[in-house]
Amino acid sequence: MIEERPALHYFQDTLCGWCFGFEPTLTKIHQTWGASVDLHVYAGGMLTGDRVQPLATKAELISSSYRTIEERCGVTFGERFLTQVLPDGSMMLDSRMPSLALVSYRTMFPDAALSAAHWLHQALYRDGLDLNESDTYRRMAIACDIEPEAFITLMTSDTMSDALDDEFAYVRSVGVEGFPTLLLEQNDNVHVLSYGFAPYEELDTMLQAVLGRRE
Repeated sequence: MIEERPALHYFQDTLCGWCFGFEPTLTKIHQTWGASVDLHVYAGGMLTGDRVQPLATKAELISSSYRTIEERCGVTFGERFLTQVLPDGSMMLDSRMPSLALVSYRTMFPDAALSAAHWLHQALYRDGLDLNESDTYRRMAIACDIEPEAFITLMTSDTMSDALDDEFAYVRSVGVEGFPTLLLEQNDNVHVLSYGFAPYEELDTMLQAVLGRRE
């Protein structure tokens, strides 16, 4: 019987600041372990439905925590986000459109979902782009060498909407309640690697403990 490869399951949301901070670390883990471990990236749906809210409701929390994220994770929040978008506070925090972009990109490029998630986080927290505007996803398409209108058409299709609803339901069924969350699945066993941010060295040590040497 052929054994399935181990798999990392990464649960994130584009609106999650700690996910923005975590992805350079996860990218390094993927580069280190990608030859022997698959990676699955999920849209978590952190703020949807009646949880959608203006940025102003989170402005105080972000203002008090972004420096900690920068120091622990080695990322930088952009000047436009910090000096214009955050003080203005009118941008609506709604996970659905960026999640549709992630699921649509993953449909086109199944092995590159992490890079799409990273682009989306940078669009918000580095570049201060509005994730509710279609032009943001036209920019994404151009950056990824995709025909922009074809990408928007895919994003807004019933097929992607249904796929996203299924994904949100799956994330809830797994019991993931916070982001980022990283799980390792091996031979039907699931190991929790992190609830929240964890440094590369810690994750690498845990992976070696479970899987042995890297390939």
